[in-house]
Amino acid sequence: MVRPNYKDGSIINLVSSITTALGVQNPIHAPLKDVDLSLLSKKQNVIFIIIDGLGYNFVNNQKETLISRSIIKKCTSVFPSTTATTITSFSTGLSPAQHAITGWFVYLKELGVVSAILPFKPRYGGEPFSAAGIYTEQIFKRSSIFETIQRKSYMLTNDTIIDSDYTTFYSQGSVRVAYERENMESFFKNLTTLVTGISDNKFIYCYWPTFDSLAHKNGINSSKCLQHYEAFTEALERFTCSIGHTDSIILVTADHGLVDSARDEIIDFNDHLQLKDCLVLPLSGDPRAAYCYIKPHCIDEFESYVQKNLSEKCTLFKSKDLVEDGLFGLDQPDPRLYDRIGDYVLIPSKNYIVSDSILGEKPHPYIGHHGGMSEDEMFVPLILIEP
Repeated sequence: MVRPNYKDGSIINLVSSITTALGVQNPIHAPLKDVDLSLLSKKQNVIFIIIDGLGYNFVNNQKETLISRSIIKKCTSVFPSTTATTITSFSTGLSPAQHAITGWFVYLKELGVVSAILPFKPRYGGEPFSAAGIYTEQIFKRSSIFETIQRKSYMLTNDTIIDSDYTTFYSQGSVRVAYERENMESFFKNLTTLVTGISDNKFIYCYWPTFDSLAHKNGINSSKCLQHYEAFTEALERFTCSIGHTDSIILVTADHGLVDSARDEIIDFNDHLQLKDCLVLPLSGDPRAAYCYIKPHCIDEFESYVQKNLSEKCTLFKSKDLVEDGLFGLDQPDPRLYDRIGDYVLIPSKNYIVSDSILGEKPHPYIGHHGGMSEDEMFVPLILIEP
């Protein structure tokens, strides 16, 4: 298992490098030693591109490209290594312990429901919480890097999520700019306009989720992922050449990598009814890091069942032990963290995943998964390109 290096080698340290270079005094976390802060601070355009799902090991296993040639460091993700948690860390500079967004499914004690946190709605679906008069500032912790850095900020993201409750909350302090979903040409066209069409010193935060979507559906080792990676690399190279006359620097990284799971690597709680009966709530978190809320009188039974039947496929941890061990961050945790990580955390080994279902929920036959602590999931590249 790869632990997050919150001290000086994780994506939150990368965020500290950027914010420090752009005028933030006394950042919460130490900047990366490998990033030249003076170089960033002198550039008119600091462009930060997050390619969702692009793990370091994946890049290292492909033919040489602009991306692989420009890697300056291998960083760790945070725990859990999943989009909801990592993207929140990118936009806030906070560790998961501090922002308490702990996975795709988050139990919200405030509402008594397991949520799908990025769509900001109950796990079972329906309208966003905001439609019922429940707002993001009641659930999320207010902190945005865009409100603290000392230059104009822009967020480039796709048109399906740009006005979502989550994006609106965590983009405060920036100007949001949309591109057409899954349209690479639209992404780089709008990015080029931001770089060349505005003369001010600026920070441009860009999010590209399509690689991750393809990996979920087809597998990280699929031809579709490889073709998309090659196409994005070529588009990035063309973009880099097109802004060669500007005073710009490009940082590219990812939130996590992925692993592929076969059907016989699914630990389905419906096949372990004794285990499922120990739960007081559906599983939350992610298939590679699942939070378990246990009936008090079933704790011994739950531990015993996992040890006897699943010990070769996953490891069981007490949630509070992982907090105290610094897996969620080295900082004083937000009090809501403990409410959102259950009594136990199941972390599958190898490429196993944990699965359950609720009434009315359609199964998602994904191949690619993330959230765990394998090298493929935890290591991400840090790419630096000077046009």
